[in-house]
Amino acid sequence: MAEPKPRMFDGRISAGSLITIALVISGFAVQWGVMRAEIAAMRDSYGQRIEELEASDKSLFKERMREARDVADMRADMRWIRSTLERLEREWKSRE
Repeated sequence: MAEPKPRMFDGRISAGSLITIALVISGFAVQWGVMRAEIAAMRDSYGQRIEELEASDKSLFKERMREARDVADMRADMRWIRSTLERLEREWKSRE
């Protein structure tokens, strides 16, 4: 029995092969589009989250500054009370 002669590529591609190649390429294109859409959605989501964090940081900063002013006001009040008490004590001792 004679061995079959190996087929040489003659430059022609069958219709089935062309369809398979087209399907593979279109699948990659669809997958690429889906990935780009997912990346854009993640970018939007992260961008929104970053804006929320920046806004909360600003409000937290304002709250901390308000607290610092309150503490400074309390310290000023305590200095005034201390100086007033010291003055009253000196006046009281000078009257004795």
